[in-house]
Amino acid sequence: MNTLDKKTAIQFEQLRQLYSENIIPLVNSAILALILAVMQRDVISSTVLVSWFSSIILIIVSRTILTLSYQRSSSRSKNRTYLWLLRFRLGILISAVVWGAAGFLLFPANEPQHQMFLLFTLAGLTAGAVTSYAADVVSALIFSVVVLTPIIIRLFLVGESLYLAMSLASTLYLGYLVINFRHNNRNISDNILLRLEAIDREATVKTSEEHYRLLLSYSPVGIFHYDTNFIITYSNTHFAEILNSSVESVIGLNIKAIKHQAVMPILSNALEGEIGIYEGHYIASFSTADVWISMTCAPFKNSKGVIIGGIGIVQDISERKIAEEKIKNLAFYDPLTGLPNRRFLQARLNQALATSANTERRGALLFLDLDHFKLLNDSRGHDIGDLLLKQVAERLSACLGENDFVARLGGDEFLVLIENLSEHPFEACAQTELVARNILISLNQLYFLDQYEYRNDSSIGIVIFNGHDHSQDELIKQADIAMYQAKKIGRNNLCFFNPLMQEAITARIEFEHDLRKAVENWQFYLYYQIQMNSSHHPIGAEVLIRWCHPQRGFVPPAEFIPLAEETGMIVPIGLWVLDSACAQLKLWQQEPLTRNITLSVNVSTKQFFQDDFVTQIQTIILNYGIKSSLLKLELTESVLVKSIEETIVIMDALIAIGIKFSLDDFGTGYSSLQYLKRLPLYQLKIDQSFIRDLAVDSDDQTIVRTIIAMADKLHLNVIAEGVETEEQRQFLQDNGCVNYQGYLFGKPLVLDDFEALLKQSLAPTDDSFSVITTADFSIDR
Repeated sequence: MNTLDKKTAIQFEQLRQLYSENIIPLVNSAILALILAVMQRDVISSTVLVSWFSSIILIIVSRTILTLSYQRSSSRSKNRTYLWLLRFRLGILISAVVWGAAGFLLFPANEPQHQMFLLFTLAGLTAGAVTSYAADVVSALIFSVVVLTPIIIRLFLVGESLYLAMSLASTLYLGYLVINFRHNNRNISDNILLRLEAIDREATVKTSEEHYRLLLSYSPVGIFHYDTNFIITYSNTHFAEILNSSVESVIGLNIKAIKHQAVMPILSNALEGEIGIYEGHYIASFSTADVWISMTCAPFKNSKGVIIGGIGIVQDISERKIAEEKIKNLAFYDPLTGLPNRRFLQARLNQALATSANTERRGALLFLDLDHFKLLNDSRGHDIGDLLLKQVAERLSACLGENDFVARLGGDEFLVLIENLSEHPFEACAQTELVARNILISLNQLYFLDQYEYRNDSSIGIVIFNGHDHSQDELIKQADIAMYQAKKIGRNNLCFFNPLMQEAITARIEFEHDLRKAVENWQFYLYYQIQMNSSHHPIGAEVLIRWCHPQRGFVPPAEFIPLAEETGMIVPIGLWVLDSACAQLKLWQQEPLTRNITLSVNVSTKQFFQDDFVTQIQTIILNYGIKSSLLKLELTESVLVKSIEETIVIMDALIAIGIKFSLDDFGTGYSSLQYLKRLPLYQLKIDQSFIRDLAVDSDDQTIVRTIIAMADKLHLNVIAEGVETEEQRQFLQDNGCVNYQGYLFGKPLVLDDFEALLKQSLAPTDDSFSVITTADFSIDR
């Protein structure tokens, strides 16, 4: 069946399921409508109530007629599936509209109990749609959304906090329904697909068998004759070959004397005038034959019609039986290792959960992953990797008891199921840990892989279960989480699942979701930290991003920037920062006092190596019409590690239009004189970790002097960040560093406060050095 035919068949089956299961929901709808009408009769106008109830009944009758028409119709062909589906959806829509209207028409003012009953009825009605209409997600969505939306709006319009909460809860309930619709629809579609595939396979097998029978009519088959004493009087060559013997040895054989007597009933039936058929296993006692045969026996009569013996036609069906066994094995066993696969595991785990619930004895699920398996596969080839997996499977099986179970999930992942552990949690953990340690020791022994010696580490995550406290999917997920925690602790280790692990993963997912919302809603804003030279004159500022979460409040950059880089959200964030910085430069460029102020913007590695990064910068500068020399991009040393050649190409392209580059946090990462010599940098930025203890730490003093001297030799500008004391500034100036950034000159400030500080700093002063503090400015740290 091709993809198009399969899709049509699935739609046909979904439609058939919708109509076949439609009567009960219609009856339930009628009953609910009647109950609702009766309950609301004292608080709703009888005219409205009767009209609404009559509409419901009319719709139910119409949809019932439609359902019966479909079930009796001779035009239910696959070609007309879409037409019948449209009719069904139209019925759903009309029904949903009338039910949805109840959210307004049957919503009595100042009658909380009746209002709650109405909400309860509509919620129950839509809950039924999860199963009734799950075969068609569009029908389910139409029904639930149209039914619930009016009551949600009506609750919202009341305006009171309780009703607002009910409206929100109803909305969440609707969302939950939508998720369940999609999930159930997927399951139904998968089940239909599996059933159709099974039908196809069965039809294929039947067709093959039919072809096989036709071929037998024209192909050599095993044929033999026997008399009334069950003595074989004739055998053809093929029959003897089936028995792994010779014709001479077979003729004269007394069938009664053989040990395998399963064929005797059909041989006897032939002597009694009946046709006998046998299909099964046959082991010859007089030869080495061990085969599956299909035998048909018929009576053999003389010219007078007297039965004088029987005729047997024998076919060797061993290959067919082996193929059937292989198909069965493929369904439940991993073809590479011979271990049970995920499908077999699921059935076995369900059985283990039930047993644990009945006996109250605990069980354990171990999720095992081979460390560095990908490296072995990539370096030595998949054949070597497969050899390792086979040997791992053998060692795992050897480590386990008779009632334990091991399966391969795929790749280098295995699951071990241990049952009949102690009822006490700590004893169960100890028992499981003993098994897991033995597994780690066994798997850590030397492997011989096609004359290649290899030693492998493994990581094991363990979850202890007790009955049906958790589903099998939850247990596998928890064991998986524990396994990754074992990898973090240190490879070749094991770790028991702790709910805190789940909480940490959930918190990270929520944090990532919040960050995506922040990007979508632009919950970020910019701070500016002033940069000064030794002549106490502002030379620029560094742009710093801040995030104010609606619930969490201020989120430090150290918390969200790594996640943004990991998820790729740093790219749109960084582009926004660059655009905002250039927009600000445009405004300052129009003022004589600030026209020469530069802005430094941090650029992440992921953003820097975007294919269109250069084009983005060029476009932004062109759009705002700013002097490109006022924009300085700060790169971290991690950029240098990826590709020095590609880095130079990108930098040269931007330097060509006037952009300057500063190497941020210099000395803390992959500092290399070779990099510094080749990179077209404008400035080195001394990391604040070397400045913090500069007044008292001689090592820091030596490092700072070295950086300044090296920059001077390479003709690079130098700026020090984290300058907080006059003593630090003086040391830097004395040693040749004349540009500074830090709390001594100003903390990061919002734009208005920064501009006030900037104007104050740019105001005429005497020649002595003075520090402009930010004590009078509002600071949101």
